[in-house]
Amino acid sequence: MPMSTPEQFGTEADGGHSNEYCTYCYQNGAFTLDVDKDTFIAMQVKIAVEKLGVDEKQAREMATTLLPTLKRWKA
Repeated sequence: MPMSTPEQFGTEADGGHSNEYCTYCYQNGAFTLDVDKDTFIAMQVKIAVEKLGVDEKQAREMATTLLPTLKRWKA
C-alpha cells in the first residue's frame, strides 16, 4: 500500500509510526493478521477486485510479484 500520510502508517509498540508497514497490517508493534503469504495474497486480490475495480488477473499478478519482495514475506 502506498503510504503518504501519517494516518496510513502502522504503529510500533512505543506508539511511533512504522516506516515499513501500513495501519491495516501493523499496529502496536505487531501484525494485525496471522496469515501465511498465500492467504494474504488472496485477501489482497479480493480487495483489489471488489473495492478498487481491478481486473482479477491483473490484481493477482501484482500481488504475487510485489508481496514476496516485502520484508514481512521474504524467505
